[in-house]
Amino acid sequence: TKLTFLQGTQMTELSEVTVGKVASGAEKEISLALTVPAAGGAYEAQWVVTVKDEQIPQAIVTLAIRANSGVSAEGISAVFVADVTVPDNTQFTNGEQFVKTWRVRNNGSEPWPENTKLIFLAEHQMTAVSEVEVGEVASGTEKDISVELTAPNENGTFRGQWVLTVDGNQIPGGIMYVVINAGEEVVVDPDPNPNPNPQPITGGAFELGGHIESTGFPHSDLMHYAGMNWAKVQVRYPGSAGGVIAAAHARGFKIQVSALGPAGMVTDGGFNDTIANWLAGIAAAGADAIEVWNEPNLPREWQSGHISPEAYTQLLCKSYAAIKAANPSAIVINAAPAPTGWFGGCSPAGCDDLPWLQRMYNAGAANCFDYIGAHHNSGATPPSATSGHPADPGSTHHSWFFLPQTQLYFNTFGGARQLFYTELGYVSPEGYGWIPGTFNWGAGTTVAQQAQWLAEVVSLSSQTGMVRAVIVWNVDFSCYGDCGGVQDPQAGYAIMRPNGTCPACDSLHALLGTR
Repeated sequence: TKLTFLQGTQMTELSEVTVGKVASGAEKEISLALTVPAAGGAYEAQWVVTVKDEQIPQAIVTLAIRANSGVSAEGISAVFVADVTVPDNTQFTNGEQFVKTWRVRNNGSEPWPENTKLIFLAEHQMTAVSEVEVGEVASGTEKDISVELTAPNENGTFRGQWVLTVDGNQIPGGIMYVVINAGEEVVVDPDPNPNPNPQPITGGAFELGGHIESTGFPHSDLMHYAGMNWAKVQVRYPGSAGGVIAAAHARGFKIQVSALGPAGMVTDGGFNDTIANWLAGIAAAGADAIEVWNEPNLPREWQSGHISPEAYTQLLCKSYAAIKAANPSAIVINAAPAPTGWFGGCSPAGCDDLPWLQRMYNAGAANCFDYIGAHHNSGATPPSATSGHPADPGSTHHSWFFLPQTQLYFNTFGGARQLFYTELGYVSPEGYGWIPGTFNWGAGTTVAQQAQWLAEVVSLSSQTGMVRAVIVWNVDFSCYGDCGGVQDPQAGYAIMRPNGTCPACDSLHALLGTR
């Protein structure tokens, strides 16, 4: 028996630790000597107990830490201003040399010290140089920083991440990118009906839908009874959505597809083009709405060390153009970030939802989607509440509460975009008798409260005008407990309860009626 590294940030050269024999019913302490990463931020590692290299079910342990960068976010910070040279996706011949210059501003209250440097962080370096001297920069002033680079000899799209540092610690907001195309430029036949800058769709009456597990739609009548005219499915690259799109339309539903791939895929060459072309195919198949990826602010969905609102915005904008070219009426939703304040900011290892959305907005994302993607699955109070969540009764963080979260997201984009909740649900263990420990905050929620709160969400959404649609998480998921090796009460969120009833269908019907 061994403890074996599974995924995340290893923080040690060891990949396994011998555990040995452990008697039935006995406990065992297993220790590891680890080293905190040099760069500040949030880090997570998963280890699993194995016997003969086979995982023991449910024997996964997770370590989550925050590394202190040693740089005060209040005193020292940076903000990207402009690409002085080499705009994103500039074309170069293989082996061509060029100079990339970024303009950044010291937007903190303290000067950057003399030992401030720009250091290569991740992806394609395109130079033998790993750091550039920046020097002292006074508060409120701008600085142009340049790096001499060489286009790779391979053909494709290449991206490098660089970061401002002091004594090796990252300056908050100091991540910059270079994105180029190397090799022969691909010439595409012109579109006979070009629409290079489609205007985002805005407005529209409030609508309701549900995330379904069974694509056979066994509960379509109850969904319509509850006032739902949308259905949602999640599709993973390179899967096709044509079958479920046709099935949804045949039963009178619009279909919202949340499309994503494995986290490690984001570092592949040509990643943005690959996903954009795939999404164009889903749009052409008739998807009514497409959510581009899922919770990319988390390391389980976007490669740890590469998490970046700016990088995601590049994917979003390329995908938006491809989707609209294939199906101009398809709604594009940016990937809902996981609502959280756990990371304490935003770093390549993980990003809280508020700075994530703010940096997306600063990167120009508002021109590349129709509605703001949002998730809310941690509620355990009425939707209008602003305090009293069982997980932390003293906390007022927006991630626990529907209305404050909605107001924050809406205001971040200046009220120019409504929200499209692609997942919203309340978990209740009623009928199951227990709930996984990480969901203890939902242990006291009854099915009657679930029904009442979903109806209140619909009422608030309609009244405020900030929400275009809500997709209820979920209609009919059946897994409760061990769901793919993760303790997850998916069926506890379902409005179809284990006894075959659907109280939420009645409460929603009272508001919306049959659709």
